Amino acid sequence: MKAWSATDKALMMVTHKTRIDYDEPVIEAHNEVRKTPIDTGLQRVVTHRIDVSPGATVRSYHDYFGSHVHYFNLLEAHSELSIDAHSIVETTDAICCGPGYDVDQRVWTQRLSEYLNWSPAVPFLADYQTVRNPVEIGLDADDFLDALRTLGSTFASRFRYDETTTDVHDSPEALFRAGGGVCQDLAHALLGVLRSASVPCRYVSGYVYDPVVDDEGDRVQGSSASHAWVQVWHPDLGWVGIEPTNDKLVDWQYVRIAIGRDYTDVQPLRGIFLGAPEQTLDVSVQIRRIG
Repeated sequence: MKAWSATDKALMMVTHKTRIDYDEPVIEAHNEVRKTPIDTGLQRVVTHRIDVSPGATVRSYHDYFGSHVHYFNLLEAHSELSIDAHSIVETTDAICCGPGYDVDQRVWTQRLSEYLNWSPAVPFLADYQTVRNPVEIGLDADDFLDALRTLGSTFASRFRYDETTTDVHDSPEALFRAGGGVCQDLAHALLGVLRSASVPCRYVSGYVYDPVVDDEGDRVQGSSASHAWVQVWHPDLGWVGIEPTNDKLVDWQYVRIAIGRDYTDVQPLRGIFLGAPEQTLDVSVQIRRIG
């Protein structure tokens, strides 16, 4: 088992560009951006910057879940908005970094209650019971990892990656009905299955590196946009990432941006404005290995 003792590292360069074109000029736009990696036991941020056009004063804070949030206001009329994030992050080949120390000494069922209960995008569904789930919180570390791998393979064989069947507002029910969806759908459904078994789990947004772009390794799904996976908690391992879309445990190929109960806590861009609601959104993500 390769856990927190792993030494293999990779240097990843990520560019995440978002452009919004409005049919008519808008004013008083207030925006939150979650595109910034944070330092964890499994990754280290080397450099990061966010460029906004039209120009604005960009401030930041860390939200309740520890994600890095930038925010800015555009009060003058504008017909387009561009937000480009550039990051270099060092990742490791470990799959977890141990339980760590938590000053909150409550029992884990209280400490992790947000990740045990239903949430806005992960409501209770009877469909969760149709997925065979071998993951139990009482398993020892090795059996727990084996059970996670088995559950990931179950998802990969049952649900196809399909960008045409769901949209960002769908609940996991749409995935069960269509038999396919995108990484967000698989992550939400996986959260539902695990929470049904009283296993603490949380939604993660970030990026996944596709080795094919550098002519090496096997292709992975979801590298051309923000990606999503799930972290599952074990008392000896801490948080372990499992990625149902590509049927693997999260390793050096992944760059973490934000965590939360589900997608509603980690949206890359959230905002309001005054003006006509019609707009065109264009998003591109590029992640390359540079070391």
